[in-house]
This record gives sequence, structure tokens and C-alpha cells, in this order.
Amino acid sequence: GVGDKGRGRGPESGPDGDRGGLGTYPRRDGVYPEPRRKIPAPPAGLYVRGKLPPVDDLACVAVVGTRRTSPYGARMAQRIGAEIAGAGGVVVSGFAAGVDSAAMEGALRAGGLVGGVLGTAVDEVYPKSSRPLFDQCAVTGAILSEYPPRMRTQPWNFKERNRILSGLSLGVVVVEAPARSGSLVTAGHALEQNRDVF
Repeated sequence: GVGDKGRGRGPESGPDGDRGGLGTYPRRDGVYPEPRRKIPAPPAGLYVRGKLPPVDDLACVAVVGTRRTSPYGARMAQRIGAEIAGAGGVVVSGFAAGVDSAAMEGALRAGGLVGGVLGTAVDEVYPKSSRPLFDQCAVTGAILSEYPPRMRTQPWNFKERNRILSGLSLGVVVVEAPARSGSLVTAGHALEQNRDVF
């Protein structure tokens, strides 16, 4: 089930009924990731598709960067993702094209765990081109969002999700990013949260 740590909830049935493999973790829940409790404005709960790794016990590292990555940046993102996975860490990222996807793909090819954090509702694939990665992540990792199923996405949701990327992680690696980018917003959150930035 979802969130197995001996105490996980699995797919939750509540007022909305069975969500078909979707776990919900309210902040008061003992399975709710401990690092998330210690950052400003933690979400009231997390929706998780897949199996939430024991992020309190593992070295989670966020790998982020531009959607318009260079060939060198894409190779480095894949390599960094694979090396984090090979060392037993969890790669945390979004599903954006470019650096995010390359890092997650590198980790998955190395047999590692990944955590994908969405800026959309947990049942929405964005961008659509990320569907294969989304499906693989749901099987071999976890997809997280603070937004419930069928919730309409707002433009600011993506900036808000960046605090979750950094909050789940011990550090943030920025592979390539322009001067004004969401990746540098994530790095800023990491510094505010007393995380390492690389």
C-alpha cells in the first residue's frame, strides 16, 4: 500500500471514497515527512501516488534546473541523478522537461528511488510529455502534491511547490538555470530552510 512503514495509511477512503491508489497524509499523521514540519508554511497535508519512501531516514536530494537545458546539462543531470541513487539517496524533482526529468530518469535507470513533486493536482500530468516518467515514478517511487484530485491549477502553484522540493531534501543541486527561474526560487527556499545548495 501507499506509505508502508509499518504505520502507513495506504489508499485512503474517506468522504470522497477510495481514490484508487492515492494516499493522503495530513500533517498530524505520524507518516507525514518530518522535514516538512520544520519549514515555513508547511502544507496541511500531502497527497501521494505510489509508495512514499521513508524520507526521514534516507538522504533526499533535490535536483532542479532549466527546461531548456544544454546537452551537457542534460548529461550532467542524468549522471548526478544516477550517482545519488547509486549512493542510496532519493532524487527529488519536478516533472518539468530538461534538468528535472533528466535527473529523475538517471536515478530510475540506476535502480534508485525518486520523488516527484507536482505543482498541479496529484492526478494531473503536467506537462503531458512527462506521462511515461509519471507512470514509472508512480510504480517505483512516489508522486506528491499538496493539491487534491481535480483541483484547478493556478500559475502560482508551481512557485509554491518549490518549498516542498527543498523541504523534503537535505540539499538542492541546481544544474543549469537562468538568472530568473523557478530553480533559483527553490535554491532560495533551501537557504531559508537551512539546507545545502550546490
